[in-house]
Amino acid sequence: MMTAYEYGYARVSTTAQDLKRQLDWLAAQGVPVERIYADKKTGTDFEREGLGSVLSQLRSGDVLYVASLDRLGRTMHKVLALIADLRAEGVHLVIGGAMTIDTRVGGPATDMALLMLGTFAEMELIFQRERRASARASREANGKTWGRPREIDRAAVLEDLGSGMSVMKVAAKHGIGRATVFRIKAEAKEA
Repeated sequence: MMTAYEYGYARVSTTAQDLKRQLDWLAAQGVPVERIYADKKTGTDFEREGLGSVLSQLRSGDVLYVASLDRLGRTMHKVLALIADLRAEGVHLVIGGAMTIDTRVGGPATDMALLMLGTFAEMELIFQRERRASARASREANGKTWGRPREIDRAAVLEDLGSGMSVMKVAAKHGIGRATVFRIKAEAKEA
């Protein structure tokens, strides 16, 4: 009989976010540090290095700890398919959060809880997309740009300033802020 091991998985969506809360939770569950895998990548992408590494380690009888279901992923059908595959291989899951789920207990209540949590994770993703779309529409309606700033034609800005156009008019013409116009003007004087 093979020895069963405990593994942990943590994920945040961006490199600016912190894994500490999840890592603390995994440590509190008794998962050894050397068997904790993590990613800083979106949950809609299932091609994640940490996730792939932990999945390749798991064997029948092992337990995978995750602080919350949405850490596995944000697409319900993919998360549920992953859980079904793991359970079919005899891997157990312990999912933390407001309602801890432990598939070692099993039964219809566990299956229902997994479905509900998966649904909530996907709903939150949908709500985030709607909030971003609403924010984009609001910015565009107010004449503001969205996304990466465009390149500024510094020569044209300096030319307009040199022709006597006011800073405010130059800023409006080029779709930039007055501070940017002043910065371009100062940089040109230094050069």
